[in-house]
Amino acid sequence: MDPDRKTLIADAAIALLAKAGAKGLTHRAVDVEAGLPQGSSSAYCRTRLQLLTLALLRHAALDQADLQADALQWAQGQPSVERFIDLLARRVIDWLSPAKQARLVARFELFLIASREPDLAAIVGELRGGFLQASVEGLRRVGVAEPEEVAPGLLMAVDGLLMSQVADTGHPLSPAQCKALLSRVIQSGLA
Repeated sequence: MDPDRKTLIADAAIALLAKAGAKGLTHRAVDVEAGLPQGSSSAYCRTRLQLLTLALLRHAALDQADLQADALQWAQGQPSVERFIDLLARRVIDWLSPAKQARLVARFELFLIASREPDLAAIVGELRGGFLQASVEGLRRVGVAEPEEVAPGLLMAVDGLLMSQVADTGHPLSPAQCKALLSRVIQSGLA
């Protein structure tokens, strides 16, 4: 599969999930969204499940790229709880930005679809396992006593913040509010 065409199809699927939800994701709609000749996406992804899988993996790759940029920034200074909270709050605020809003909406649409589709659920579980392990390591580095206990709650808090903001765009979360909420979760695990 041509990597550029594959990315174009995946990005179009993400855009459609954000705009029209699961019901709007068809091969024909992806072709139109991507500006490709009719039948292009079905040549790459024969089934709807393959199309959803491609979108999910592309979404995860975009999130992973953001997190890798954060990890590079994290490596440039001394680890501290304050820096960890600040970096995490900036990540949440960035994902809530207008430039990434559609991607965020698509994330939750994909999670809902995965709740009914075992193949996608397995991929989501594997991806979240990686995010969970990275959170455990970060929390351990800043001195959280039981990072394995705190990390799942931290991921849920981040998901909750993101979900609440997708649903309530009239009341944007300030960076200070975001930091305060994340701090409460992380501080619960400090010795």
